[in-house]
Amino acid sequence: MPAEETLINALRGCSNQRELKDLEQRLATVEGAPPLFDWICDLLVKRRLSSILAAKLLRQLHHS
Repeated sequence: MPAEETLINALRGCSNQRELKDLEQRLATVEGAPPLFDWICDLLVKRRLSSILAAKLLRQLHHS
């Protein structure tokens, strides 16, 4: 499972919906990794991700 910092950096680097979906698909192949939606929510609750970035990412996932 990727380290939390690695995931946060990857999320910050996603500049469009396609890149986010690619990341979601890569994480889906990692044994024991939670779904990307859940991971983003968890990072938001832990205050490891800004609410603005989390909202943008969750909206992209929802509309994909």
